Amino acid sequence: MGLKREICCIFFFMIGLLAAQAQTGSKELNRIRLEGPAQGTQFHITYFAPDSVVKRSEVDSILRIIDLSMSVYRKDSKISLFNQDTVQHIEMDKHMVHVIAASFRYNKLSKGQFDITIAPLVNLWGFGVKKSPVAPDSATVYQAKQFVGMHNLKVRGNQLIKKKPGVKIDVNGIAQGYTVDVLADYLKYKGLSDYMVEVGGEIRVSGTAPGQQGFSIGIVQPDGSKQEETMTAVVQLRSGALTTAGSFEKFIKYKDKRLGHHIDPISGFPYTTSILSVTVYAGTAIDADALDNYFMSMEPTEIIAKAKKLKDVEVFVIYKNKNQSIQTIYSDGFGKLFKN
Repeated sequence: MGLKREICCIFFFMIGLLAAQAQTGSKELNRIRLEGPAQGTQFHITYFAPDSVVKRSEVDSILRIIDLSMSVYRKDSKISLFNQDTVQHIEMDKHMVHVIAASFRYNKLSKGQFDITIAPLVNLWGFGVKKSPVAPDSATVYQAKQFVGMHNLKVRGNQLIKKKPGVKIDVNGIAQGYTVDVLADYLKYKGLSDYMVEVGGEIRVSGTAPGQQGFSIGIVQPDGSKQEETMTAVVQLRSGALTTAGSFEKFIKYKDKRLGHHIDPISGFPYTTSILSVTVYAGTAIDADALDNYFMSMEPTEIIAKAKKLKDVEVFVIYKNKNQSIQTIYSDGFGKLFKN
């Protein structure tokens, strides 16, 4: 798609969403499921209502509008226009205004580790729209870094302005979560209270399936010996969002090292980390999405410590210890989300 952040994140399995019906007064609630392509991956929406309230065409329309705003894979999007060397500023739409504002907020929170001007480095390392056939050398990385840093951006009203030519942005680390929120808010606007929205593994829920205690969601981890993934935990949610960033699916080999696609905007190189994945629970998917990317720059205990300082944020971390065995660690609040 457009806002493609290939699920080099951990995958989420939807559990317990078998066809369900229940009597509520005189009305029968039906399980209604919508799915289709979205942002280089797939969307899945499940909601419960007496009749079809939201149609596939409405979802496709929302996705198309967001793509025309922020997809780096569409040449006719606003973000692609901004990324042209001859363009100094653009007039943002409401979607971009929201995402850019959140990006500045998380850039400040992360002290520069979350940075949407990282596009030149993403492309240089072969993880973006423009693929590089070989890994860059230090001199090339240094040259690309001259255009990285959110101090090179300015917002004036609804205008997004480059402070110097060559600056390009990539909002893939936050826009998919935002898309989930937009779809969830639309379902709420249509009068629905029991639903789950998922785009590329990023999830937001409200309420529950009839007769259940919430929506059950599984978190998986890689099984290196079997070259597959195994279920490691199941959580049960009635509200909020769950997103994951990971390093074990999308990576490159560099000087005998395996480097994931999360790049340090300060050094210009992909992070060398023991982290396989970070799953974040937060009130909204845009917040969880931004945080899971930021947390990939840390060590396991640092992630737990940082999450404790943030309001209504919980984390589940899968990593390799010094013996290269896979371990998990999670915040106290995340432990309360586990399905009994």
